[in-house]
Amino acid sequence: MPLPTHPILRAVAWLSVAFLIAGCSSSDSRAEAALSEYQSAAAANDMWGARNALLKLVRAKDDVADYWSELGKVQVSMGSYGDAYYAFTRAYELDRSNPQLVRALTELALRSGDIGMAQAHAQELEVLAPGDPWVQLVKGWAAFSESRYDQALAVSDQLLAASPFDPTATILKARALIGSNRDNEALDLLTKQVQSQPSDTGSLNLLAKIYQGRTDWAKVADITGRISQLAPQDQQNMLVLIEAALRSGNIGLARAASFKLLQPQADAPLVSAVLERWADYWPSAQRIADVRRLANSAAPEQRLIYAAFLSRLGSPADALRVVGSAAALPVNAGNAEANAVLGDALLRGGKLAEAKSRLDTVIAFDPGNSTGLRARAELEIRTRQTDAAIEDAQKLVTVLPNSARDRLLLAQAYSAAGNRPWTQWTLWAAFQEIPGDEHIYAALRSTRNGDSEAMNQLQAEFERQRGSKLNRGLL
Repeated sequence: MPLPTHPILRAVAWLSVAFLIAGCSSSDSRAEAALSEYQSAAAANDMWGARNALLKLVRAKDDVADYWSELGKVQVSMGSYGDAYYAFTRAYELDRSNPQLVRALTELALRSGDIGMAQAHAQELEVLAPGDPWVQLVKGWAAFSESRYDQALAVSDQLLAASPFDPTATILKARALIGSNRDNEALDLLTKQVQSQPSDTGSLNLLAKIYQGRTDWAKVADITGRISQLAPQDQQNMLVLIEAALRSGNIGLARAASFKLLQPQADAPLVSAVLERWADYWPSAQRIADVRRLANSAAPEQRLIYAAFLSRLGSPADALRVVGSAAALPVNAGNAEANAVLGDALLRGGKLAEAKSRLDTVIAFDPGNSTGLRARAELEIRTRQTDAAIEDAQKLVTVLPNSARDRLLLAQAYSAAGNRPWTQWTLWAAFQEIPGDEHIYAALRSTRNGDSEAMNQLQAEFERQRGSKLNRGLL
């Protein structure tokens, strides 16, 4: 009987053999159970389950390169490139003569933008597999990273002459064309590439970024929708799809993509990322109804995220219902976050004294609780206790330095205190330290009204930041 055609099913058949070759006896029950879980997940094309099973497998037997390599492949398919790099590095430590592992590390180093590491791996690859095209690709990307676009174009043209639709060489050429201010040529190249190679997700991703830069959200939604069909487990692409669909008015597509991510097993940061996009780009009562429904069947940690969203978006009564008995007293490590969400809901429901009491109790127990600090700072701004609001917002920014929302809260606290210089300084620091954020840019721009030269300079810097953010990494 031929092997199954789906990649993950082929991997199961191969890993089962590798498991036996590695000498795992029947007494190694944890490893055998993990492999069985992997087989079940693979049969259902459940990438989440496959990843979790492989994590158990490498914990049970961490000295088999094949297991780490397969975990790396699954992580790549899910868009978790940092985790994939670690898995392939571990595999390489166990099998340094395998050119496929060195090639994978080279590609992932390039994808992250680490040219030095990519060059180091390429040197090893040149010894293990002379003539491997990745060696030339690294040279081309090194030239690109140093703005030697003519050299990068020469390398890409050489590679494309040998393999006309090579995905990575195509992306290299497109990026070099963009660097040379030949954007329309890059767009034409990528459009022709995906017409000839519809499954080239790298070229599709770069096309999506070009249209993001042009704020053509309908095009972005269309392209990321295509990518989602090819790589359904790529969470970052799905988040871009949700944002693009919302910003282009395709609410049905945005909801469908959101529900694919808002599964019971979804990580808390992923749930928060989806809801942030709902908060920013979907001013509809439907989002409240959807969150109510999702909260009813959510795991405890997710329920608190949904409750906080309901409170923030104007439905504190629903938030109180969702939190329920989880916010019991006394406050302890297990219920501190629930009590903080409860305090936030009380605040937004107008019960200021009760909110203050609950939030004080939470912060006394956990001085770094971000939900509690944020809610108490907002309460203090509302009650004109601006010194206390500034202090809490400063602590919050220390806890979450990369949160644009909380940088804006600190600026709001300074503004409420009538401290215009510190309001402007806070916004400027946020603009520099969290580059490309639209909300920070809009807030800072509002302080430049009447100064056309300053506004033009600010806009030019924001566009530069946004372009740099979109082009982060190489592949």
